[in-house]
Amino acid sequence: MINRAAVVLLSFLSCQYAIANDMTLMLYKHDAQTILSWSADQDNIVRQEVYRKSTLSDEGERIAVLNSDERTFEDTSADGYTDYYYQVKAVDDHDQVFSSNDSSTNASEDQYLTSSLVAAKSSECYAGAVIQNKTVDCGGKTIGLNCNGDKEGQKAVLTLKNATVKNVRISKNGGADGIHCESGNCTLQNVIWEDICEDAATNNGKKMTIIGGVAYNSKNGPGGKPDKVFQHNSKNSTTEIRGNFTLTGEHGKLYRSCGNCTNNGGPRYLSINGVKVDAKIGSIVGVNGNYGDAATIRNLKIKNYKSGKPKVCLEYVGVQKGQGESKKVSKNDQWNTRLCNVSQSDVKKL
Repeated sequence: MINRAAVVLLSFLSCQYAIANDMTLMLYKHDAQTILSWSADQDNIVRQEVYRKSTLSDEGERIAVLNSDERTFEDTSADGYTDYYYQVKAVDDHDQVFSSNDSSTNASEDQYLTSSLVAAKSSECYAGAVIQNKTVDCGGKTIGLNCNGDKEGQKAVLTLKNATVKNVRISKNGGADGIHCESGNCTLQNVIWEDICEDAATNNGKKMTIIGGVAYNSKNGPGGKPDKVFQHNSKNSTTEIRGNFTLTGEHGKLYRSCGNCTNNGGPRYLSINGVKVDAKIGSIVGVNGNYGDAATIRNLKIKNYKSGKPKVCLEYVGVQKGQGESKKVSKNDQWNTRLCNVSQSDVKKL
């Protein structure tokens, strides 16, 4: 255990470097899983390196070299009985190195490490905030409202209107209806959902992009039975998920194009390129064929995947609200169709 005053001082220095380079590292730990999640906005990144340290002052051991697009990493080689510090470094095409802040598996130490990051970031990051036409960096802050099971009509923890939010943690019992993209183009970068309530995020805008981040859902947690992670309501719009976004725990679906919305219709478009489902899940994607929806899926990894288990892309018939439930057209996966632009080679066993 290091001196807390030293932690604050060192984290302050690290924070200043991280702020200058706009690279913030957060850590998700649950049972035996240790997952790193970070934001990195530098141009022309060619590789990223993950370092694990025994003490904050160590240079550390490089444990992974990642490509330029990844924004999460699970440390499967860590000793579950040992606390570590982590740092991520990004290298651009001129060999310039950008370093993140340090993050620790020791919850007490990590609180001190992130305290100066949070203090230095925007005061506009709080539960219930409406963010419009700007980027708000939460610096690793944890926010939340409440969670009334899986009931519809709950409030959004954050509402985005043509805006970006990054480096935020949604609390376990405070997920409510997650993050809403209400208009324009919205980006959710490096968001950790500690336990999803109703939904993690809903697209009511033009385009909602999820970059990196981690979402956990417990089987009998605050949000009730496992359900969808991302809901897509707005028509003539796109949801994009990339950056090695990672699911853990147990889920119903990763994505669903709304089955029975008011004034329902389409088309709705989905793009997946770099998603890791390290979780139990019913199926991955549900889209409405009668409304012209289309899903493009690449670089998808699923825990214990084998052909047909779980289903990757399923067609539904969308209906108007009050006309009953949206039903599956077929129980079998669709491959290489207009509706489901995905081949079996795009899906790998994790």
